[in-house]
Amino acid sequence: MNRPVDPDLYLRQIAVRMQSVQEREEMESLLDELEYLYDIVDPVYHEGAEALMNQLRQKLGYST
Repeated sequence: MNRPVDPDLYLRQIAVRMQSVQEREEMESLLDELEYLYDIVDPVYHEGAEALMNQLRQKLGYST
């Protein structure tokens, strides 16, 4: 049986992973995960997800 995702914990884990990510493919994968999470979580977590997505977009050279 799958356990529900703890959005706060998940966002913290992604923030830690972002510090060591160097490859573009992995950055894009993290961005995809965050965008999916953003769509399914309570809006109270949107600000944190947006901040991480913006950091990844900046690392990738995307316009924000």
